Amino acid sequence: MARSVKNVPKGVWAGLATLLGAQATFLFLGARKTGRNPWVWGGAGLVQFPLPAIAYFILNRQEQKKK
Repeated sequence: MARSVKNVPKGVWAGLATLLGAQATFLFLGARKTGRNPWVWGGAGLVQFPLPAIAYFILNRQEQKKK
């Protein structure tokens, strides 16, 4: 049987919130530093892990190679 969301321990929720918050902050600050829509990257970092961070690093690396 599938686990209910109500049965997930509070520590797991706290860890997930910390992980997503840290990722969003890191992406926001990095995008602001490079001028790449910081609110979009920060918002994406709050929603999902780790795809926004991977996409940001790939796109940022391609931009650096062009310069």
